[in-house]
Amino acid sequence: MNPEFLRSPWLLLAVVLGVLGTFLITLFALPIPGWASIVLGVGALVVALVRTRY
Repeated sequence: MNPEFLRSPWLLLAVVLGVLGTFLITLFALPIPGWASIVLGVGALVVALVRTRY
């Protein structure tokens, strides 16, 4: 694995958004903001992958 990928702030943002989304869905029963956060987290993960490949 590329060490630059692990140091990417986009990866940190993706993890935070994913955890926030699952937290919103499971504890507060807010599916729309939860899934929106998860989708944004996946988008941040894609950005992190693209930025560290090139």
